[in-house]
Amino acid sequence: MRLKHYFLLLAVGIVLMAGVALFGTFRSHPTLFYVTEGFVVVLLFYLWCFYRKTIRPYDTLIGGIELVRDLDLTTRLAPSGQHETDIIVRTFNDLLNRLRSEHLKLEEQYTFLNLLIEASPMGVIQCDLDGNVTTMNPAAREMLSPSVQEAIRALPLGETTTVRLPGEPQLFRISHQSFPDRGYQHPFFLIESLTSEVRLAEKAAYERVIRMIAHEVNNSVAGIINLMDNGQLIIDNEAGASERLAALSAFVTRFAEVVKIPQPQLQLCDLSEEVEACRPFLETLCTQANVKIDFRLTDEAIPVHLDTVLFQQVLINIVKNAIESEELRMKNEEFANATITVTTTPFKLVVTDNGHGIPSSVATHLFTPFFSTKPQGQGLGLLLIRDILTSHHCTFSLLTDPEDHLTRFTIQFPK
Repeated sequence: MRLKHYFLLLAVGIVLMAGVALFGTFRSHPTLFYVTEGFVVVLLFYLWCFYRKTIRPYDTLIGGIELVRDLDLTTRLAPSGQHETDIIVRTFNDLLNRLRSEHLKLEEQYTFLNLLIEASPMGVIQCDLDGNVTTMNPAAREMLSPSVQEAIRALPLGETTTVRLPGEPQLFRISHQSFPDRGYQHPFFLIESLTSEVRLAEKAAYERVIRMIAHEVNNSVAGIINLMDNGQLIIDNEAGASERLAALSAFVTRFAEVVKIPQPQLQLCDLSEEVEACRPFLETLCTQANVKIDFRLTDEAIPVHLDTVLFQQVLINIVKNAIESEELRMKNEEFANATITVTTTPFKLVVTDNGHGIPSSVATHLFTPFFSTKPQGQGLGLLLIRDILTSHHCTFSLLTDPEDHLTRFTIQFPK
């Protein structure tokens, strides 16, 4: 029961007692009756003043506290005219103003932080105290592949690790941190893509090395060939030496070509038509290797922006890699049904082979400069493909499916 209800009960009790007293003195003591009646009137007037000065302001304060509890911070209490009560009212209104100001400030900071997290290119994943994911921004959703999820589960609090996706030129740095909230440490993960930075650093490094090697070797080869042509160098097998030097020059030139990839001259093309234009050459390559190639091109027009010359170079390199995988399997096994399938769907090109496959230990090193599993490989083919497709703003992957054991090079073109 509230305080005003107790006051009303007290007032009713006093009135009843006064009524009984008046009734008892009405006939026996008329003078005392009038005195008692005046006292009752004064008492009622005092109770009314007491209610206005004390109970009603108190009830107003309680109502204001209930509004604060309901987070209504816009209401203010009016002065009651009672000095002691008005001190409380002014203090309450001042605290309410400060509370509203802090509340608005926190809301603005929270809104700004949410907008910043949503627009951030860095993935942000927030977890509860049990480690369950509560929220994540759009960048995190795009980066959250199975390999990244596995790395997140295994990463201790306060540690940082890097993850390279198998079959893709993607490298991520993952940090496991926490922030204090109401006395508890809430964990969160930051996922940062290092692909472009690492690719630029790798390219700058191998460009410098390749230019230096090409310069020195080609200078030496040119001098030796010049001496041989002028008859100043006598070698028993001059023709063989010349061929060997020419092969060495071509070997080094292949390295130099990697750093000479021109900027793509993009033009609007139909993806299936560009694949069809390469078809005769690709069929010749496969026929020579005793490999069947099957083209499954959609009749629907797929408008993409391509540099046709660079795209053909990419497609030829992909098919050559598939042919080498088929040849390796045929060499090691009795395998007659060697098939390569080239498929186009809206904004996607997939080259599938049923060859030797890519082990999981190798998949994470693909698209790394100079990495190759072939005895005579130089690690330049996938590097060339990576740089050309990246300049076309394509996403791509090279993986062997563990279920059907088919290897697929998938290229996703921007829409």
